[in-house]
Amino acid sequence: MPEQHEVDARHDSLVVEGDDAGHVLPPLELDPFTPEPAPPQKAQNVMWVAVAILVVILLVVLYAVLR
Repeated sequence: MPEQHEVDARHDSLVVEGDDAGHVLPPLELDPFTPEPAPPQKAQNVMWVAVAILVVILLVVLYAVLR
C-alpha cells in the first residue's frame, strides 16, 4: 500500500519534503492567490467620469429615438 502524504488545509498544494524544499517551490511573491492591489484613486475617478459620459450619451440616444 503506498504511503499517504500529508495534505494541508487548501488541498490543492504540493507537500515538498527534504532540505531543498525552497528550491522547488516558487517564491511567495508569485503566489497566485494574492489579491491584486486596487487601482489608484485617479484611475477610479477617470473610470467614473467615463461611465457618466456613457450614461449621458445613452440618454441622448434614447431621447432621440423615442421623440
